[in-house]
Amino acid sequence: MAAYDLGFVFIGDKKESIIKWLREESSLRGLKFLWINEPNAPEMLSKIEKRKIKVSFLVDNESNYYNPEDIYMKVCYAVKDQGGRVVDDPDNARASADKSVTHYDFAEAGLPVPYTIVVRNWQPDDFSLSKDQLKKLGLPFIIKPARGFGQHGVVKDASGDITQIAEARHFSRGDNFLLQEKIVPAVLGDMPGWFRVYYLFGEIIPCFWHPETGVYRHVTLREMHKFRLLPLARYVSEIARIVNMKFFSTEIALAGQGKERRFVIIDYVNDQVELCVRPTKIGGPVPEVVHHIAETIAEHAWMHKVGKKPITHRDIWLAKAATEDESI
Repeated sequence: MAAYDLGFVFIGDKKESIIKWLREESSLRGLKFLWINEPNAPEMLSKIEKRKIKVSFLVDNESNYYNPEDIYMKVCYAVKDQGGRVVDDPDNARASADKSVTHYDFAEAGLPVPYTIVVRNWQPDDFSLSKDQLKKLGLPFIIKPARGFGQHGVVKDASGDITQIAEARHFSRGDNFLLQEKIVPAVLGDMPGWFRVYYLFGEIIPCFWHPETGVYRHVTLREMHKFRLLPLARYVSEIARIVNMKFFSTEIALAGQGKERRFVIIDYVNDQVELCVRPTKIGGPVPEVVHHIAETIAEHAWMHKVGKKPITHRDIWLAKAATEDESI
């Protein structure tokens, strides 16, 4: 049986930086690396099920747990059933992917979530909002599928019209839908107060993220202090505790000024983390962040291999500071 120390489920070109960096970091630690992608997934699944190969530590970035035919989901469960460790565990990832579930979990835990109305899949197409609901939602508001990802099926400027709500729901008729108040972020320097925060084995990596352009920027220590962003770490830590996941991203907005200032968790848990490094002119994750993610994944795979338990703690990983800048 061929044995692999680190497997990575990821659809992408072989030139992707994340693959190059995972290979390098695995080699440095003496790990045997396996990239599971679109061309080879069926073959890999067959070999795992027939016990021709064994994957000890698998990181998944593609599975759709609500599609019973999804090949990547089957790979993850096959590795789990064989005794390997899957990040994130398929059962935890499946539960967290449903926003109609996590919304109530977060609200019950006291986390700041938008005002939301959940429309169940069995409710009729003539579902309409009461005057009180419409007042609380405000206009325009957001319509999104509970199990959606990548902004697919999202209506960003809903008016409350019955026909519009019905049409939005037909994007995925078997899914529940969330109607949510639209959050307008405050302006923080040259970026909106909108953050895509990575959670990585206890480490919290906050990045500014522009929801219109897709541009990322790693948060600096000065920005963390100046804009009072420490609550990002507390909220993401609490999310990780609730969903019991080791690697995911979430979106949190900072809205309002003065007494109206508030953080709002927008996109609850995304286990398909954006890792494709692209030219900065068209957005995409910060290369240093993705490289750090690759390094950390390889390190945890190595610890799993040698039986070393990671230290339980919380870190905030911020942008590299210029050594000559003493003002921070």
